[in-house]
Amino acid sequence: MAYYIENVLNGPVLSAKRPIINEYFLSSYMMAIYDGCEFGCPYCDGWSYHSRPFNETVRIPINLPDRLEEELEHVDRGDVIAITSLTDPYQPAENIYRMTRQVLRIFADRGQPCVLMTKSHTVLEDLVLLERINAQSLAMVVFSVLTVDPNLSEKLEDKSSVPALRLEAIAALRRAGIPVGVAMIPIVPYVTDTDMQLNNTLRAIAAAGANFVFWEYLHIPDDRHRSRVNDMLARIGRYPPSYYRDLYGNRVAVDDMYRHERDLAVLSRCDHMGLSVRAPHRMYAGKVRPANEAALLLRHTAYFDTLQNRTHMAAQGRALADALYRGTATEEMIAASPLSIQVREIMRRATPDELR
Repeated sequence: MAYYIENVLNGPVLSAKRPIINEYFLSSYMMAIYDGCEFGCPYCDGWSYHSRPFNETVRIPINLPDRLEEELEHVDRGDVIAITSLTDPYQPAENIYRMTRQVLRIFADRGQPCVLMTKSHTVLEDLVLLERINAQSLAMVVFSVLTVDPNLSEKLEDKSSVPALRLEAIAALRRAGIPVGVAMIPIVPYVTDTDMQLNNTLRAIAAAGANFVFWEYLHIPDDRHRSRVNDMLARIGRYPPSYYRDLYGNRVAVDDMYRHERDLAVLSRCDHMGLSVRAPHRMYAGKVRPANEAALLLRHTAYFDTLQNRTHMAAQGRALADALYRGTATEEMIAASPLSIQVREIMRRATPDELR
């Protein structure tokens, strides 16, 4: 069990506004509820940002709700706030402090669109608040699901909700009309990236009714994390260090050829199972700022262009997305886009300030 330490937050609650929109979480701002995470999953990047063990202490910023209300006065109500920053909003501390619930109440009173990421089924305890937010703007839940194999999950993330409970929570959210996605983050090479693992995991996600899925691969940001990953692999099976040297070398991320091959493998399975990759446009259409909506549509399209080696079109789409998001797009840039008709239709809803 982690030590809980109550403290007073002196810095900002929200991150600075992102220079480009986050295409995974549809967001312009990010925030964390707690500092530290009792789940302590060994693959998590959060370990690299703490000198002490990431799961040893959890700091509870007791003044966070008050500071958040102040900061929201300067946030556009069409900008999505993502509660995703390296610590789970529904870790065990939430059962005592209910900080996430207080944040969602503030969002509900304001109609502030939000996306939260968790690996805990206890998010369902705040279903009424999520319904209130979603009725006014957008409330989306993204579950982290690496595998649906209970034995493997126990070795990778033994303190979080078992996969079956997460899948049941996905189905419950869908029944309630709450948009829900799945983040296969990280895909762990040689462990959760095999054809059998991908088939089983994606099939279960589709059966639970998730609206969409996205993924990213294991990051190894430093030597301490590399050692932690090696210990994790030793608990799972016999994986010589040379396996990961071939894929990573001295890099943080996996080899580009491996990434491209596995991306196509996951994508083909999603197509076969009818799973959308990235949040479908219909889920956020009309629920966020028009400039954000258009930027997301373009960035999601650019992702598929990249996978199909349409690099020029992908670069053009991302450039227009970023210009629309920042308010610097020109009519010539829009006219050159294959999605110009859709972009113009979306931007007709923009206010004069957004068009400057």
